[in-house]
Amino acid sequence: MTRRILMAGGLLVASTALLAAGCGSSSSGDASSADTTAATGEAPAGASVGSGATFPALAYTRWCQESKTCTYAGKGSGAGIKDLTVKTVDWAGSDAPLDADEQKAIGATVYYFPTLLGAITVPTNIEGVSKAINLTGPALAGIFDGDIKTWNDADITASNPGVTFPDKPITVCVRADSSGTSYNFTAYLAKVSQGFADKFGPEGSKTPNWGATVSASPGNPGVANCVKNNPNSIGYVDLADATQAGLADKAAAIGEEGAFVAPTTASIEAAGAAAKITDNLVVDVSNSTAKGAYPLVATTYVLAVQGRSANAAVKKAFTYFLGSTAQGQLAGIGYAPLPPALNKAATAQLAKLG
Repeated sequence: MTRRILMAGGLLVASTALLAAGCGSSSSGDASSADTTAATGEAPAGASVGSGATFPALAYTRWCQESKTCTYAGKGSGAGIKDLTVKTVDWAGSDAPLDADEQKAIGATVYYFPTLLGAITVPTNIEGVSKAINLTGPALAGIFDGDIKTWNDADITASNPGVTFPDKPITVCVRADSSGTSYNFTAYLAKVSQGFADKFGPEGSKTPNWGATVSASPGNPGVANCVKNNPNSIGYVDLADATQAGLADKAAAIGEEGAFVAPTTASIEAAGAAAKITDNLVVDVSNSTAKGAYPLVATTYVLAVQGRSANAAVKKAFTYFLGSTAQGQLAGIGYAPLPPALNKAATAQLAKLG
């Protein structure tokens, strides 16, 4: 059944703890912002304070604790940007670039420092299906735009010969807060599905108006719990949160017929190896055509504002984040390190933070 047209072109982890709650209330409208991860405690004297994306929170909280240069609260990219704007934090974690209104509100030069690459996994919890399934990009878009409503839809079964899917409605788990993970996920769906792009626009959104009826939860851990606790569900979370929720073995392989790729450190690195470095260091590696690349890979960033008084402390934290000790830990916790050229560019840019 042809619903969407595959589009060409090319253009991610975790929290320190899982939420106790499962899915939130069903909704198809914009989600509200909500905190999901507590700060790591009182900062040592002279340390910087950051907040934002839950996608890289496992790495950032660990690095802050090890280096004693910072604290970090994972509460969503949008919330972190708001904190940076009103100067309640010294830096923000975000998986998405600022939009025009956010940049205007800050009113000064904002520098993007990439820190790691991560996979946006698509875990499922399907009755009678005990292994990871295959999903094409257009089929994935169809689920989230509301076009595909049941698990035994032909666009799903065609990619999974020998698998018996239930004739059951799909529970679609999404973020309730303003999220860089949502931004990167929807940007990918718009790339691979003309139908999705026509309905929702060609750009990603931190607060999508989903076409499907959804169950919304705050933070990547909340989405992971929604999938874990609800039969016949699907969601999108970073690899580390999928692993912590026991869903890594149910993370779908994404791609095209005959070329499905599972989310692993190696497939994340394959996508990053093809990265094209831009002047502002906002690097898009999703839907990579590189051999062995997982299609849903996101670059995540720490953001700092030129000229702010705490920037000396911010530089110390970011220097640690980009150093060999921190970068060397990433493969073991569900991420991939930056490609060397991108790391070098980010390190060089630290000199601009006056």
